Amino acid sequence: MAFGIALSGPALAIEGGAPAGRDALAEASVAIGTITQPEDALRLTRCTGILIAPDLVLTAAHCVNGDPLGALVVFFRGSDPTRPVYAARVAARYSPDPGEMQPNAAPDVSLADLSLDLAVLRLTEPVRDRRPVPLAADPRRIPKSLRIAGAGLSGRGVGRLRTAVLTPVAASNTGLTIARAKGARVCFGDSGGPVVAQDRRGTYVWGVASAVISRTAPCGSYVIVAPAAQVFSGAGTR
Repeated sequence: MAFGIALSGPALAIEGGAPAGRDALAEASVAIGTITQPEDALRLTRCTGILIAPDLVLTAAHCVNGDPLGALVVFFRGSDPTRPVYAARVAARYSPDPGEMQPNAAPDVSLADLSLDLAVLRLTEPVRDRRPVPLAADPRRIPKSLRIAGAGLSGRGVGRLRTAVLTPVAASNTGLTIARAKGARVCFGDSGGPVVAQDRRGTYVWGVASAVISRTAPCGSYVIVAPAAQVFSGAGTR
């Protein structure tokens, strides 16, 4: 059975799952809006990301394709957006290596069709009242359970932040992870959404939602996670 792999589309947020609470994931998650002008008309891209340093946000690179005219970052208090709104610019883009899957681990997905992508945005001023979430250090140690946060937009405003539990079902030798959402579906507006795990030291970022696998767009129960640890090392990782 073939699946479609989608990288962008309508800004719908997680279906199902649960409203975000007041934990480390919710406190550091953000909604991102970028404006580009590929031709004559302006285009708005709506995605999700997470604070990884006082002035840095991690998201998916396809959320900031082209040369954005501007980017705005909105934080949440629980599941509700809150002020102030931060301006940001693209600091770096990365294309992680998808690696190789175990034989028959994911027969319906060709790694050659995947375009894993990560990007870092730099805020125009650091955030003082939010705690950044550290990054995973080893992409080969696949967590048994993950959580994702996602926020679409409602009308002309920022939507509510929701979270869902993910169960890894397959992974490559470089950390690319295919995970299934439990009791939820991940939508295009969740692109760049942080995927986190927990250990005895607390919450850490495993990666970001890079693509949704779905029979029918725009939402699906399976998500492709681009591993942060593959391209980041040194300070701020664990």
